[in-house]
Amino acid sequence: MSQQVAAKKRYGQNFISDGNLINKILNLLGEEKNSLVIEIGPGTGALTTKLVKRFAKVIAIEIDQEMETILKEKISDENFELIIADVLEIDLRELIGKQIQQFDHLYLISNTPYYITGEILFKTLHLNDILTKAVFMLQKEVALRLCAGVNENNYNNLSIACAFFAQTKYEFMVNKKMFRPIPKVDSAVVSLTFHTRYLDQVVDKWRFLDFVRTLFNNRRKTILNNLTRVVNNKTKAAEILTQSGVDWQLRPENLTLENYLGIFNLTILK
Repeated sequence: MSQQVAAKKRYGQNFISDGNLINKILNLLGEEKNSLVIEIGPGTGALTTKLVKRFAKVIAIEIDQEMETILKEKISDENFELIIADVLEIDLRELIGKQIQQFDHLYLISNTPYYITGEILFKTLHLNDILTKAVFMLQKEVALRLCAGVNENNYNNLSIACAFFAQTKYEFMVNKKMFRPIPKVDSAVVSLTFHTRYLDQVVDKWRFLDFVRTLFNNRRKTILNNLTRVVNNKTKAAEILTQSGVDWQLRPENLTLENYLGIFNLTILK
């Protein structure tokens, strides 16, 4: 079916039909039947048809109105709900609502268009308290950034934000030739398994992530320079770093998540 449908560039559409790849992605969500799955961008339903067979309920969100007929013809299962809308305009928490109480797990899965990758990732992080796991197909470069560790070139505030809420894992690369039409770059699949281990270490998790993003704004500057911009006082910034046990001359990519937690907590106290 996907071969008969023209992908729309404005929606960043690239279809997958390879059964082995689809099964490989599906298996990352496990076998827990009593689960609610949110699928962003089902396209022609190659993965969706398998999701509805494995899980108790699937809600698919698709922006392309032309896909509505295709999906409804292909999937008639009672546990399938299709929403034709822009996911960025949907309050996912409101959509999930009280029905989450009926299920043991909540999963989110997305073949993510490059042009809204950041927005979808942060919408997902805002569901950290109810999500069990999220699986994303991303451009390979973005996937590496999301899963990067301290001192790696791709390490940035997105890496830290994801690690704050979840165990991130670079699952596997997907060659661009497996898509139709063929995109310019390879993709990769990553997973986020959500945890709560850092949540009680900050008074405001979103303020913390804003703080980290600010410190990465000038990533080639030293952490002393960047923190000085935040607290407007170089002496104060130096005191905070000393108390945190952080070398003033390090750059943002040289600091661990734990370093940032320590710096943030001392900053809001001073």
